[in-house]
Amino acid sequence: MRIFDADRQEWASHEQEQRIAELHDRDAVRQDKALRGAVSVLAVCALAFGGWALGWKDEPEPTGYLTAVEQPEASPEDTPSPSAPGGPPDGYETVQDAFGYRLALPDEGWTRSTADAVYGPDIVNYRNFDGSRRLQVYKVQEPSGYESLQVWLDQPKRRLPDGFDRLDLTRADVGGLPSARLDYLADSLKDEPDIGPWYVIDQRFESVDGELYALAVYGADADGRSDEEALMETALAWFCPPEEICPEPAD
Repeated sequence: MRIFDADRQEWASHEQEQRIAELHDRDAVRQDKALRGAVSVLAVCALAFGGWALGWKDEPEPTGYLTAVEQPEASPEDTPSPSAPGGPPDGYETVQDAFGYRLALPDEGWTRSTADAVYGPDIVNYRNFDGSRRLQVYKVQEPSGYESLQVWLDQPKRRLPDGFDRLDLTRADVGGLPSARLDYLADSLKDEPDIGPWYVIDQRFESVDGELYALAVYGADADGRSDEEALMETALAWFCPPEEICPEPAD
């Protein structure tokens, strides 16, 4: 078989034909190896690119622009934690209670304690340095504040404070929500210091969350009742129930 030498554009002799055939066979083998090598390289590159692309796709998005921060849950403390100074009356500070209540207290370094409650969270008591004044807050179980006070008044007399003297029981809305108030005197109160007759304001009311709460103010009757009135008025104005956002009251 003769072979046409395409490079020289001529027919080759027998020896040349054999030489050309050998060269063609060798070149064919080299080309086949080169082709298979190129395919292998392309396959490796494709796998590498695919792995990189998948890894890039699975990378988490940057979070540096996020501003929300998860806050740790508050735990009950022995002393109140005042908030930043704002709008309470002179001599008062706002306090965020460990149970979630927002309150306003005199800035005299009142201390906090709790007592077991029949309903809801523990009863919270704030007292001044010598225990002669107290602010109490707790949840109310009855359908309304007025009914709750009636239930308390209807209990056996032996369970009422020593020397109990009812002064007034009234209904009055607080912030457009139903409320009731009981004023009374007591010669003494259990576990409280002996300061003479106590003057007590017990206010039970519905708050913005639809739940019922009680605020009670205790103080010595001997020095007048204006300080207890001011403490209750400020406490009611600044009270905010747990998990609610309440605007600051207007002056």
